[in-house]
Amino acid sequence: MGMMKFSKQQFIFVNCLMLVLVIMMTQKAHGQTQLTKKDTSEVRFINSRKFFVYKVTKGETLFSIAQKFKIPQQEILDFNKNISEQGLKNRSKIWIPAYSWLKNEINPAKNDAEETDKHPEKNFYKVTVITTLNLPKLYYSNNSGLDSTFVDEPMDKDISNNLSFVEGALQSANRLNSEGLKIHIDILDSEQDTARTLLKIKNLSPDIIITNESGTLLKFLARYSDKKKIKLLSAGINTTDYIKDSENAYCIFPSSLTQCEEMGRFSARYFPGSVATTIRSIQPKENERSQFFRNGWKNAGGGKSIIIDYNKGGVKAIIDSLSTTKKNIIFLSSSNEDIITTILSGIKSVVDEKNITVAGLPTWQYFETIDQKLLDNCNVQIFSSGFINYSNVFVEKFRKLYRDKFNSEPNELAFQGYDALYFAGKNLLKFGKRFINNDKFIEVDGIYSEYDIDVEAKENKVIHVFQPTKDADIDLFKKIKKK
Repeated sequence: MGMMKFSKQQFIFVNCLMLVLVIMMTQKAHGQTQLTKKDTSEVRFINSRKFFVYKVTKGETLFSIAQKFKIPQQEILDFNKNISEQGLKNRSKIWIPAYSWLKNEINPAKNDAEETDKHPEKNFYKVTVITTLNLPKLYYSNNSGLDSTFVDEPMDKDISNNLSFVEGALQSANRLNSEGLKIHIDILDSEQDTARTLLKIKNLSPDIIITNESGTLLKFLARYSDKKKIKLLSAGINTTDYIKDSENAYCIFPSSLTQCEEMGRFSARYFPGSVATTIRSIQPKENERSQFFRNGWKNAGGGKSIIIDYNKGGVKAIIDSLSTTKKNIIFLSSSNEDIITTILSGIKSVVDEKNITVAGLPTWQYFETIDQKLLDNCNVQIFSSGFINYSNVFVEKFRKLYRDKFNSEPNELAFQGYDALYFAGKNLLKFGKRFINNDKFIEVDGIYSEYDIDVEAKENKVIHVFQPTKDADIDLFKKIKKK
């Protein structure tokens, strides 16, 4: 069969016709992905998250709907399991997140220039925040409830806390963006599944990983960070042991034992010439805390220290051991509210006579039945990994943004997520993704704490000491932290 020949006029006509068809197809495709008010008219809220209830029209695909709402296909599937099971049906209703949590981008741009240590502030960085959200289990679309005005909120408290952690990180990213950092944020839902997390993180290829995970999953992430030579910042509590063997992982919050040690160091410096009294109990963990307090006391040049066996002598043994000529610091390592109440009630009458100050654990902030006047009368000072100064302008701004969005106050996890990303971002601006290598990093003032990483210990060692009843808005540690 011979080749069909066209005259010049026919050739021009065919090409024009093809061009018109392309334009028509483009306009049709554009029309299919254009979001209208009708598409977003039906709204639902679950756990303060906004969703659109969207009615599928004939010919639409999951891809076209994802393009229309600018939401990843996988995220739509996570909230509509019936699509995977039954397919996308005409006239069916599906739930579409009003905004994406799995892929949140702040000032995205391509980094055309090769990264150099000379100008890290000009580079573009990818940060992955990993936490447990269990989105597929949490959000399961049930068509029978679409017309109801009531939506059940069965959210687990841990999941709610992790969502707050994520929101804090995203708000921090906005601040970093205004300070010149070009950054892309990916939120990875671990679902507490190591294998799935591995598959997801390989596709993301982050420069920095931030997580509040712990246990086996954190150990895995630490090994992954070493394999890929990327920084891992652990924002979980008491996670130092999980990352201690990693070359690239660090904890931005001190462990409980480190906090006890730093409290001993603080007490020796803040009350020079005092006598420290610690309590021996039948609880090994409490005795370990006391030992770390004594280590800090000794290393900071503290004076005499005494150990009292509470089980043999009770409160009387504590009082009898106190100095009559020097100030006495009593470190109580218990979190048992009844025991602490008994001890404080017993020493209350001699506090002024013996010049006593009591050092308490972070958990004391959450005691429910203790008399607050008792804490006041015994000069109790509590230490913690964080201290929120509500007069700080950035704290006020963060709280306002959070309240406007969720109609509630941010919890500690939200502040911790904010600071974790802020510490990473400020150091990326200064040193690039190689920060902390060769001890290169800058100290960062966050809205929850301050961050001065001890590279050898692999953790931040800053604690905050405050009097919960007298100086609730004064961080005592700041008075001596530069010494």
